[in-house]
Amino acid sequence: MKRTIWFPLSVICTAVVLCGCSIVQAVKLKDCTYEYSHISDVTFLEMTRGELLSLQGIARVTRFIKNSDEDVTMGFTLHMKVTNPNKGIASMERLYYTVCLDDSLQVAAGSVPENFTVLGGTSADLALPLSFSLNQLFSGQSKASVRKLAWNAIGRGDSPSRITVNLRPVIRVGGAAMSIPKSIPLTFEYPTPQEEAGTE
Repeated sequence: MKRTIWFPLSVICTAVVLCGCSIVQAVKLKDCTYEYSHISDVTFLEMTRGELLSLQGIARVTRFIKNSDEDVTMGFTLHMKVTNPNKGIASMERLYYTVCLDDSLQVAAGSVPENFTVLGGTSADLALPLSFSLNQLFSGQSKASVRKLAWNAIGRGDSPSRITVNLRPVIRVGGAAMSIPKSIPLTFEYPTPQEEAGTE
């Protein structure tokens, strides 16, 4: 799913008052689109994606789902395709994010502190390394969502997990950091048909 960032007029006006080269980049940033690309570097029960797909890996995941008494962290890197349709550079100083399962269950939050830049007329890969404890989530109403994500990690899920990433870019204008007032949601299903078939 693709999202276009639209900065409110008040933010653009503030940037214009402060002026500077970063203002031009801020205005260009509002036209960038974020699109889910793929997930890589999946780790679960201290196993990689390849190990999870083995008979031993499937057996360990099954045991965990049936008796989740061990402290388990799941991790993966979420890749997003950021496209800048402008002629000039679009850049951000930092990107804050939260990650939710099935629309409401927040499983991760953090930030990408490095400056991220997309040249005009090009696309760039924005990678978010994520990790979270499944045991803290494996209870109550969240149990079904976590169980489904675990099954999908080993290619045994009955239906894809719905994942929403809420993005809040921060730009620097006139020496001051400025965040957009409302986060941009990017929702997708994991695995995609291509990932499920092993083509990505």
